[in-house]
Amino acid sequence: MTGPSVEPTTRRWTGAVLGVVGLVTAVTGFFLPWLRSGTVTRTSYEVLALRGFAGLDGVPGEVVRGAWVALTPLAVCCVVLWAVRFHRIAAWLALVFGTIAGTVAALAAVQGGNEAALVGISLTGPVTTLGGAVLGIAGAITVLTAKSRTAISTPGGAP
Repeated sequence: MTGPSVEPTTRRWTGAVLGVVGLVTAVTGFFLPWLRSGTVTRTSYEVLALRGFAGLDGVPGEVVRGAWVALTPLAVCCVVLWAVRFHRIAAWLALVFGTIAGTVAALAAVQGGNEAALVGISLTGPVTTLGGAVLGIAGAITVLTAKSRTAISTPGGAP
C-alpha cells in the first residue's frame, strides 16, 4: 500500500502561489496610471470619477463603478481563501476576477499607445493589470486541474 501522491498537493500550492502573485499584481495595476492628459496621469479609480464625461453617468456608470471597486475586495477574499486552504473556491473566484479585470485591461491596452495624443491611455496600469489577471487565471486553472483527494481504503474496511 502506498501513501497519497504528493503531486496534487504540490500542484495546488504552486497554483495558489501563482494565483496570489497574479492577483496582487493586477490590483497593483489598478493604482498605476491608466489615463494620461498632458503631464497628468490618473489611476483606474480616478478615471471612474470622470465617468460623467464619458457618458457613463446614472445607472450604467454606477454598475461599472461598483463592479470595478468590488474587484479589490474580491482579490483579497481569494488570497484569504487560498491562505486557509479553500483552494477550489479561491480558484473559481480568481477566474471571475481575472476575467473581468483582464478584459477591461486588455481593452484599455489595445486602445492605448498613442504617445502623440494630448489625452490618451497610459499603458502602465492596463498592462500590469492584464499581466496579473493572466497569472491569476493560470494559477486558478492549475489549482482546478489538480486531482482531488481520494479516500484511502483500509484492508477489509470501508474507505
